[in-house]
Amino acid sequence: MALLVVVSIGWDGAFDIRYWAPLTLLALAVLGALTLAGTLDLPTRRAALVALVAIWLFAAFTMLSAAWSSTPGDAWEGAARAIFYAALFTLAAAAPTGPTGRRWVAAGLVLGVVLIGLGTELRLLGDGAGAFLAGRLNDPIGYRNGTAALFSFAAWPLLGLAARRGPGAGWRAGAFAAAVLLVGLAFLTQSRGMALGLVCGGVVSLAIGPDRLRRSWLALALVAVIALGAGALLSPYHASGNGTGIAAAGEIRDAASALALLCAGSFLLSLFAFVFDNGLRSAADARALRSAATAALALVLVAGAVVALARVGSPVSYAEGKWDEFTQTEAGAATGTRLGTVGGPRSDIWRVALDQFGEAPLAGAGEGSYRFAYYRERHTDRNLADAHSLFLRLLAETGLIGTGLFLLWLVAVGVAIAERARSAAPSERTWLAGMAAAATVVVAQAGVDWLWLIPALFGLGVLALGLATRGEEEPGPAGPATLAPRLLAALALAAAIFSIGALFLSNVYIRKARREAFSSPQASLSAARTAASLDPASVTPLYLEAAALESDGQRPQARRALLDALDLERDNFVTLGLLGDLEVRAGNDAVARRYYRRALLLNPRDTGLRELSRGERL
Repeated sequence: MALLVVVSIGWDGAFDIRYWAPLTLLALAVLGALTLAGTLDLPTRRAALVALVAIWLFAAFTMLSAAWSSTPGDAWEGAARAIFYAALFTLAAAAPTGPTGRRWVAAGLVLGVVLIGLGTELRLLGDGAGAFLAGRLNDPIGYRNGTAALFSFAAWPLLGLAARRGPGAGWRAGAFAAAVLLVGLAFLTQSRGMALGLVCGGVVSLAIGPDRLRRSWLALALVAVIALGAGALLSPYHASGNGTGIAAAGEIRDAASALALLCAGSFLLSLFAFVFDNGLRSAADARALRSAATAALALVLVAGAVVALARVGSPVSYAEGKWDEFTQTEAGAATGTRLGTVGGPRSDIWRVALDQFGEAPLAGAGEGSYRFAYYRERHTDRNLADAHSLFLRLLAETGLIGTGLFLLWLVAVGVAIAERARSAAPSERTWLAGMAAAATVVVAQAGVDWLWLIPALFGLGVLALGLATRGEEEPGPAGPATLAPRLLAALALAAAIFSIGALFLSNVYIRKARREAFSSPQASLSAARTAASLDPASVTPLYLEAAALESDGQRPQARRALLDALDLERDNFVTLGLLGDLEVRAGNDAVARRYYRRALLLNPRDTGLRELSRGERL
């Protein structure tokens, strides 16, 4: 499963359901087989068991929220995605792989990201123009902030390996150079969430892992290397007009070449340092060097704080200025790097989420319902469908119950990892800290973005959390001893398989209906109706059914299909707009304007709907 998750990164992070639904079905099938066989290796620590229960309760509540959601079809799909994460976490924490197996899977996750990074670097050294969007690295996720989170994921595990005395100096130097490569690629995305993720991951890494002094110095060295090459790395961004245009292949190749030189230089310099570090044999020399390194680190941190204060002036005034910048819905032009700016539409996006939470604080508005509130209440013309914050999204759509279950999972995972780390040997703490920090990077960045909706990316974080939750604990009880509990659990998993399988097959027929739309309306209609029978909660098959019926000259039946879609989602302005379009083509302009006016009430900032409601474009 870990291998498939890493491989699916290449399909835009498995964003589309046709990529992540098969992974979910496989994970559920494996869990069902382990459960029936009685070989599920449940953890013995209470916190880990609480985490397992909490993540499944969260998925179940998400499914339940379809009962009051404004979009039951999206709620069903959102619940399926939550089930995917619950299944991944359970496999990582309870599959009977043993301590050695979990350690190899953890190493495989990091190595997989490193290989993706190497492939991306080679692509940029060739013709990498297609990998960039508006001067910022966009691939392999197909979303710049997601790409930043992907490459940041492996940074702290690699620094932990580089900091550990014992492995050969060449391995340690290679790990540090790989960290430089990945953070450099993340820097090319100019994602502001990247900094938050790396800082939060660093806090976890230093709190759990051994060799804190070496980790701290290696982290500072990595920052210094990126700062040294920042001018060259920013050349695609600046060449595009600071993210407003297109970067030429030449600038991208120059940035990739600079990153390759930084990696090579980092390898050689760190190799020298690690040969010296591994060669220290005298305890007195080691203590003296450690004392000097500690004093130097303190001096560097104090000097850094002084320089930062001198640069920003009054911290209070600086914070007030940043708050004012954040509340500006349109981002100002960045003059150097985008990482220091905080302006943009997020203040408006988050305001809508908080308002929606205030209207239904206990159970939320229902999974998937945020987009209706956003289009109704937005202050900008940005077209979005997500709250761009995992935690605000949960508050808005699942309320205190859903958010509480999710936070209970995170807290229980944190307690389980902390308990495991306290009694673990330094070698185990190294990879425990690496997995915990890697997952923290993803979860922290998801707190200010929509990474939850990218299953392969967020799945990496979930797998890392599951591995770290269990650590190298010896095998525990092999699931419930009696048959009845195992059968009940297997039946629940079978129900989930049936539910997600229906969603997947519906998506297959939706794609078939779209392919046949222009060549064969009858074939398109048949596929759309099959999709609707498999997923009766979704409006998409009804849209396709209406289009096929109208193409076949059956306008009244097409109108009926759209009205059925409106019954499913009463607040969907898209359906009202399609009804208006249908009436325009039928010559019923007055009826069309009524539909457009109703749609405009649900999306008042849409200029097209405003013109149509006045009859200006009919």
